[in-house]
Amino acid sequence: MAVFADYLDLRFAVGDHVGNRGLSDVMPRLAQQAESYLNKELRCRQQVTYGTLVFTSGVAPLPADFLEIITVFDAFNNPMRATQLADQRRIGSMYSKYSIDGTSINIDGYSGNRDIQYYAKLPTLTAGPTTTNWLLSEAPDVYLYAVGFEAAKFLRDVDLAQATKALLDGAMSELRTGDERARWANSTVRVQGCTP
Repeated sequence: MAVFADYLDLRFAVGDHVGNRGLSDVMPRLAQQAESYLNKELRCRQQVTYGTLVFTSGVAPLPADFLEIITVFDAFNNPMRATQLADQRRIGSMYSKYSIDGTSINIDGYSGNRDIQYYAKLPTLTAGPTTTNWLLSEAPDVYLYAVGFEAAKFLRDVDLAQATKALLDGAMSELRTGDERARWANSTVRVQGCTP
């Protein structure tokens, strides 16, 4: 069983953490501010998502939940290389390079589909009181301290904000360590090239 069943449980826990349960009116905004911060800082395996983009005249819109590209695949399912838009047009890409410009991705002159792998934003908890997501289930302390930090700033409690930020940094460090262990625990190092 998860520590917090849903957004409603988190709201009560944050109120207890900051010693003020009267934050219900501003809690959605505090949670969204915390999620915005977490979207900038976290890149975990649970955020890795695949999608297919439809290009028209070399341009496709990025997904609504897009944070960061991992890979764009070519027609043969090989990873493409990233480049700047100006270089792509100047050099001529032959559909082997892509660039990201604002909210769109560009493959000079290409029309058709391309598969991508990317990091997706956290699904927001503020959609409803019984909403949950992977982070609340797997790292409830990260959510508690992230929203608690925003609440402490809202309450203008500097000491509580500093203490909560330290707790948040520690919880995020533990989450990153766990993510790295899950991804790379069984990996091996292989030296390429000639060895003596």
